[in-house]
Amino acid sequence: MAFYLSALQHCPYLPDQEELLVLSDPREKIGGMEYDQLLQKGFRRNGPVAYRPMCPQCDACISVRIPVADFQPSRSQRRTWARNRDVRLCEQNPRWDAAHARLFANYQRWRHPGGGMDEQADRLYREMIVETGGVDARLLVFEQDGRPLVVALVDVLRSGVSAVYTFYTPDLPQHGLGIFTILRQIEWTREQGLPYLYLGYWVANSRKMDYKKRFRPLEGFVAGDWRLLPEACKRE
Repeated sequence: MAFYLSALQHCPYLPDQEELLVLSDPREKIGGMEYDQLLQKGFRRNGPVAYRPMCPQCDACISVRIPVADFQPSRSQRRTWARNRDVRLCEQNPRWDAAHARLFANYQRWRHPGGGMDEQADRLYREMIVETGGVDARLLVFEQDGRPLVVALVDVLRSGVSAVYTFYTPDLPQHGLGIFTILRQIEWTREQGLPYLYLGYWVANSRKMDYKKRFRPLEGFVAGDWRLLPEACKRE
């Protein structure tokens, strides 16, 4: 498999930093076994492309995962679970869905206003959610009274479940839908008999990534090995 380097661009997580990515060739389909091996080395997937940061002056992005057998929710997380007890989970294969596409567009306008993603929502929805390459991908759709509130794209691999991308309605901030989705994904991973839920990258000094350290224990891929992250696992 061929890999390429991206151009340097502004880092979306840390000010005054530049981002450089290692990218797989988008013309080569990545199978489940290949991607599982890449995931173990700190890669992530976006559409048909696997990528990993290789920034010249920064190593703040740490690939993280939750060992689901050891996870215990905090008091706050239990309250979030209770607030969403009437939300139903439906599992689907990735496909075009008009209601999901509208939800994706609304999420982009709310989460990334002026960033360009909201202006290209339809194309990005197809590339990020519908086009999954050769990986066993599923949509976990969270509904309330038949209305989709959350759509979470996950990859199911031998080593665990990888949370690829989640989007949800911005109309219910009091429900904590982002946190609830991770809690339900942890339970769903256990139901599949798999050991880990992979949450992508965590950056210690990024407010955007701060929520991930609330899920404990948390393991990170550091210096070529997976290890417990004590700085992310202290009780607050």
